Amino acid sequence: MKLLSVKDAYQLINSTDKTIRNWVDEGKLKKYEDDSGRLLIDKNELLLSVPTVFGIFNQKGGVGKTSISVLLGDYYEVKKAKVLLVDFDQQGNLSQTYFPFDEIQNSLSVYDYLENHTNLKKIVKKYNDYIDILPADIRLAKKDNIDTSILIKYKKDFNSLFKEYQIVIIDCPPALNSFSRFAILLSNYLLVPLNEEPYCFLGLADAIDTINTMKEFNNQFIDYRSFSSKHVGSRAVIRETMKSEYKKQLKNKFIEITVPNFIGIVERTTSKKNIFDMYPNDSATKEVNALFNEIHKIFFDER
Repeated sequence: MKLLSVKDAYQLINSTDKTIRNWVDEGKLKKYEDDSGRLLIDKNELLLSVPTVFGIFNQKGGVGKTSISVLLGDYYEVKKAKVLLVDFDQQGNLSQTYFPFDEIQNSLSVYDYLENHTNLKKIVKKYNDYIDILPADIRLAKKDNIDTSILIKYKKDFNSLFKEYQIVIIDCPPALNSFSRFAILLSNYLLVPLNEEPYCFLGLADAIDTINTMKEFNNQFIDYRSFSSKHVGSRAVIRETMKSEYKKQLKNKFIEITVPNFIGIVERTTSKKNIFDMYPNDSATKEVNALFNEIHKIFFDER
């Protein structure tokens, strides 16, 4: 347990002294004191009292954004965190991981907010006690070129919804369109999964440029990290070469733990069961867990 002064606490979450003290009085945060009677706050408890928003971003398709979104949701479900998964991809693969296609097609989606300004809380679909979904459908293709100035106006409604959760995970489309830009505008952190292949490497500079451009419009943005996933079709020598290039270009932004090729990730999509319950002792699951432990350490413990 790491204890913070009230000043350090409100600076950490960009809040106010009054808010922190009110949360203590309301019982939302436990009260601790040092030897002189000064109020102290548990850092981890504080960070879980406000939403942490992860955008899963890369304009290249096939790098595993949706799989990472689902698995990260599984990881925080095991931790019993309240999770919202946001689907910003018109293909709706994330939404269909949790609900049947027909149900998604007959439900409200992010499109209804953009088109009719439908209240986001009416769009959210409850999956279980820990996970809710903000679904997408094919109609989002009509809204993929929204100006950044308009997206900034939408932030207030999304941030208001996010306050209901501890963890928010946004699955981005494989394009540098308005939904990828909006995810950056909403995120505290970005996770950039990479394939160990030349085409993905060539697009990395554009992805980083987009992050650097859009984060200037988001005072809640903190940092990003990248990691690689094994590509079935690439040879080991190519994978090692590309991994070395990623480390050289990204430096400390690159996490060297790799998401493995694992049939369980595909089975998880169809079974609709938490992967850490399906394969608790599998080496691949343990590798995924190690990656997320490292991400959690960087974005929470070292924050």
